[in-house]
Amino acid sequence: LNPWKCDQERISFFDTNIRSLVKQRGLYYIRILVIQSALYWVASCLIYGTVYKRSRMTHHASLSIIDLDHGPIGQSITNTILQIPQTLQSPRWQLLNRNFNGQLSEVREWVRKHGWGAIVINPGASQRLQQASIGYNPKTAITVISNTGRQPITTISYLAPALTNAVNLAIQQFTLAHLESIRSQPQRLLASSPQQLSTLVQSPISYTSEDVGPFSFSLSPIICIFGFLVGLLMMVEALIQWKMTTLNFFLKVKHWQVWLASFGLVTLWALFVSMHSALAVAAFRGPHYSSHALLFTVGRFFSLWFSIAITLAALGMWLCNWYLVLSPEFFGLPTLITVISNVASLMTDIDLAPHFFRWFRIQPFANGSMLFRYILSGSYPRIALNVSILLGEWAAMSIILFATTWIRQTTLLLGIADNAGWLRGSIFFHSDIPYYKDTVAAVHKAASFPFETRRTRSFAISESLGDTASLKEGNLGV
Repeated sequence: LNPWKCDQERISFFDTNIRSLVKQRGLYYIRILVIQSALYWVASCLIYGTVYKRSRMTHHASLSIIDLDHGPIGQSITNTILQIPQTLQSPRWQLLNRNFNGQLSEVREWVRKHGWGAIVINPGASQRLQQASIGYNPKTAITVISNTGRQPITTISYLAPALTNAVNLAIQQFTLAHLESIRSQPQRLLASSPQQLSTLVQSPISYTSEDVGPFSFSLSPIICIFGFLVGLLMMVEALIQWKMTTLNFFLKVKHWQVWLASFGLVTLWALFVSMHSALAVAAFRGPHYSSHALLFTVGRFFSLWFSIAITLAALGMWLCNWYLVLSPEFFGLPTLITVISNVASLMTDIDLAPHFFRWFRIQPFANGSMLFRYILSGSYPRIALNVSILLGEWAAMSIILFATTWIRQTTLLLGIADNAGWLRGSIFFHSDIPYYKDTVAAVHKAASFPFETRRTRSFAISESLGDTASLKEGNLGV
């Protein structure tokens, strides 16, 4: 077996006969490198630009102080936190004067639906400290409420540390002031037991922490990014395959049926891929999921499945439209920009991104991830907004798909583009379908010169060979 026997009739890469072809192909790939270089910088600007100043945009997020005590503790904690110097790297603090009916449960519900987090001075905290007995628990004074389900990366990286630092500073300041107050009341020191005295001096107040939108299990920072990204890449493979292998289908089938088949492919593929994404969440949510997120039920599984499905369907329709009308050299343009911009919308909360990136709010990944986190944590419900954006994008792209399938079908039938999408005139164009201009020219010629009177090239040649008349005998009529 000679592996080189097939090379005997082949030519060298450096053969002069193919030099022009090699030069032509080389220039084409240089063009591709230029396009890809531009794409790389566009992608870099999208992904890095989103998070480049994330730490300096923390002041766009606000944390709340809620005083349900209305006593010395509430006043001291509130004043201390509001006097914390405001910087670009720290969240804004606001005193929330709302009527929660003195109920901590109503505060929890408000933070879950609308807030990032809050420091709550519990009702009756000052009174309990004033009447401190042996059973006094300092942790009943303050509740620190966080909401990781709104955006886990932002909350865990910036807002949770800010909550902890602020409450510790406020407790420290209050403890010092309270110690001075006790020293000025020696009769209270004499009346206190050693245990009471230790509590009053060392830790008169403390806090408990709650996460009202729990989404802090081990995979929470990447679970949306990975689930959506893998699903989208699987969609890309199917859509490119759909274009490359459906020449006869587009040539022979009615247009509305071509559109319906393309629509059905994207929708059903999105349902299939999203089912695996939902199953992966159920399988790999982690050992600490139950204490850091809501119970994973059958209802949540199906909600998660269809939320991912509509997200991928909207993006699938968008990419399908591009692939149907673009040549292969430009497939990377919509793919890379779509993938990177959608992934970037999940890297941080959009409020912490520069103003240019606020258009990320309409990205399918951004809205799908909000549904994803709400289903698993109950946090920051914006269901109507998210679903309407996703359904609107899916419907709009489906309507545009009607036009792009027509363009694809028409360019194939007219011989303008080949199966892969290369346009006539490209060095890679190959199509057996006659070019419509050549066909029109032939029809026009046939109409101008009917067959019975038209001289073909072969007829003219045979006539000239059969003419035996002599020029000298005057067959020119002169």
